[in-house]
Parts: sequence; structure tokens; C-alpha cells
Amino acid sequence: MGVFFEFSDYKRFIERTDEYKDVPSPISMSLCWLAQGFTWIGIFIVGSNYFYLPDCWSDAYATWPLWYRLFFFHAAMSLKRFFYYGPFSITTGAIIASGLGYNGKKKNKDTWDKIVQIYVFDIEKGKSPNECLRFWNHQVHLWLKYYIGGRITDKDARPTFGQNMVVFLVSAFWHGFYPFYYVTFVLLFVETEVFKDLFKARKYLFYKMVPNPLVRHIIANQATLICLDYLGTTFNALTFENGLKFMAANYYCVPIAMVGSLVMLRGLNIVKKAQKWEEF
Repeated sequence: MGVFFEFSDYKRFIERTDEYKDVPSPISMSLCWLAQGFTWIGIFIVGSNYFYLPDCWSDAYATWPLWYRLFFFHAAMSLKRFFYYGPFSITTGAIIASGLGYNGKKKNKDTWDKIVQIYVFDIEKGKSPNECLRFWNHQVHLWLKYYIGGRITDKDARPTFGQNMVVFLVSAFWHGFYPFYYVTFVLLFVETEVFKDLFKARKYLFYKMVPNPLVRHIIANQATLICLDYLGTTFNALTFENGLKFMAANYYCVPIAMVGSLVMLRGLNIVKKAQKWEEF
């Protein structure tokens, strides 16, 4: 499952020092994560009978009404997420059961969040791809952040466009060699860049148009999940044949929207205009 943890944590764990000196019983917390894992797997098994993701690159998919094609991939990939939530949760439970997941006491309570693979509820209510990716396969996210991004970026400097692209390509390579993995991760990189700019310019672009913060959150959440579900579908397509069939059936709407948005945002210097507007 790609679990990453620091060797220094492991060393303290096997030597039973510092926070691992007196680890309490992990049974209840590990069983809680196990129960979550089986719940997520159950949701996937039941739901995929109605929305089966491989149908998205079938010949029949292209004959359905466009609105239903868009709804179908969103529903099917939303359910597919639970397929991943299950093993991630069970793995977290196993790490907690070993005692390695113990993180000492906070506010006089035992905590078990040293090594957590997935934050399901944070993903489901996330309002940007960057936020969702931070909570998805969380330990690998930390490895990419500190040991790839951190090592190619100068100290105290923000990563450049090219450096961020390197991180996404390393992630694609880490996943394997199916060709559409690389298409997916390049598009995912573009999507994160778009949402970064939208976030920086959010007051300038959206606050007057949508004054209610709850409504803004719902719109941002659904826009994020729809885009991520589209890219998740291309990720699962694996091959050029399947991936291009799916994208063509939806008229390449999401890639065109993402690339077009990035060109417009950067070409019109929207972020700088927003910053100047906020100064006044």
C-alpha cells in the first residue's frame, strides 16, 4: 500500500523509547479502522453493481445521452474511491495494532495518528484538488513532499512550475508503467495549478458573485470531485485505447476546461490583478 514512515520513528518503536515507552492497548482503535475499511468495501461492492467503472470505456457508453455519461462517470468513480478507502483504512488499522501508529498523548488523550494512510471525510468534503491529494494516501504524499519536492526546491523558496511537475511525474512512475497513468498525472498537475490560482484570486472572482460561504464550499467541493473523478477514471483506464475512448465520449471536456482555464488565468495575470484589487 505504499506506507511511508520515518526510520527514526521505527527505531524509537523497536527500542521502546520516548512516546513508545508505554504504548497503551491499540485494540479498540485498530478495530475501529478495520470496521471502517470493511464498511467502505461494502459500499463499493453494492454500488458498483449499478455504476461499474469499466463501462466508461465500453462501446455502449458513447451512445448514452451526454448528461448521463457525465453523471455516470462521476457516480462510478465516486464509488471506486471507496474501493481504495477500504485497504487504506485496514492498513492504517494494522499499523495501529502493531503499536507503531501511536503518537503519544495530546490534551491528556492517547492519539494514534502517527501513520495514517487516508482521511476519508476530509477528502469527501475537500474544496480543492491540493487539499484532497494531501489526505489521499497521506503517507506517500508526505514522502513526495519532503523527499522529492523538498530536495529539488531551494530552502525557503516556493516550488516552481517545473519542480511541481517533477513531483507529479515521480508519482506517476511510482504507480507503474501503464501509459495513461502519465496522461492522468500531467492533467492532475494542470488541475492543481488551476485551483491554486483560483484560490489565490477567490475574493476577486467569487466572493461578490457567491457571498454565502457554505454555497461557495459546496460549489468548490463538487467542482473538485468532478474533476478528480474524471481523472480517476482515466487513471483506471490504464491504456491509450480505453482512456481515449472515455475522453472522446465526453468531448475531452475536462482537459479542455482545465488547460483553457490555466491559459486564461496565467495569460490575463488574474492572480496579480486580484492581489492589486485586494490592496485597495
